[in-house]
Amino acid sequence: AAMKDIQAIYGLNIRSWQGDPCVPELLKWEDIKCSYTNRSTPPRIVSLDLSSRGLKGVIAPAFQNLTELRKLDLSNNSFTGGVPAFLASMKSLSIINLNWNDLTGPLPNVFHDGENNGLKLTIQGNPKLCADASCKKNNQNYVVPVVASVASVLIIVAVLVFILVFKKKRATQVQHELPSTRPSIFTQTKRFT
Repeated sequence: AAMKDIQAIYGLNIRSWQGDPCVPELLKWEDIKCSYTNRSTPPRIVSLDLSSRGLKGVIAPAFQNLTELRKLDLSNNSFTGGVPAFLASMKSLSIINLNWNDLTGPLPNVFHDGENNGLKLTIQGNPKLCADASCKKNNQNYVVPVVASVASVLIIVAVLVFILVFKKKRATQVQHELPSTRPSIFTQTKRFT
């Protein structure tokens, strides 16, 4: 049921994906590996490779229903959003390849704990994804200079406007206060003899 959900969510149209993903063993689905060790229980999917399939959107919660999954390869797709924390809580999962997607935000702390438990997560090629605690600090490193620059420009513009208005007002006052330097008509026509 989990694979059918994943198939429906991402619109996967793979010819071999018909019937049961693992049974019969000779007709198992492409890009899937199953465990056939215990014949008393049905085979379980242990590896899923959906790399380079053009998948888009967020990483769906349906993956967590693959309870025996050991390896998940979702590399070279167009996944967006954050890396879901549920991937780290999947007990059997030991390898997750999320390289070359468009994932964003900080990596959940549970992945840092998971690395100590043998979980190998690869996330290269996701420039908007931050793998450590410096994410918030890095965002602040951009915000402070931008705000300071904008504030500086606004202050400079305000000072220039104030100076121009003050000079114009001052020039108008000086013109009204000073007597005219041009001789009046009467003094020009008057002759002294």
